[in-house]
Amino acid sequence: MAEEKSSMWLRITEIIIGLIVLVLGGYVIAYPGVAAATLIGFLAVGIFILSFVEFARIFSEGISGWQRLLRLILSVIVFLLAIAILVSPLIWGGLTLAWLVGLALIFLGFVAIARATPGMIVVGIIAVVVGFVVFIYPPLGVATAVLLLAQYFCWR
Repeated sequence: MAEEKSSMWLRITEIIIGLIVLVLGGYVIAYPGVAAATLIGFLAVGIFILSFVEFARIFSEGISGWQRLLRLILSVIVFLLAIAILVSPLIWGGLTLAWLVGLALIFLGFVAIARATPGMIVVGIIAVVVGFVVFIYPPLGVATAVLLLAQYFCWR
């Protein structure tokens, strides 16, 4: 079976996008503070959107009064967190980003441990320990998020 070649324009577009992503990866490595600020900004926007979605779900059909109340409380808390991140991005934004990275490491560590192969158990234990370290020392979580972003851009 002969493999079809992709069009010239598609290959050119892939090369251009690859170069842009490579440049962005180098930029993240060179200026990690800007990358962390960008991640915190995206986090604030995402949390704002989440608060509005939860508020809109209050008016959906088929939920009880308690569920409406709990969704209202959740939407207000999430909205206040987004405001706090915008007002003080270094403190609240960095802390939230670090805790999200810590939670992700802990959950992924337990998933790796559940696979029950010797290598995955070791990797899972390391991920859980690093996740708890990130909770204790949040700047490590922000640095981890920036490092993961740089690796994503460079290896893409």
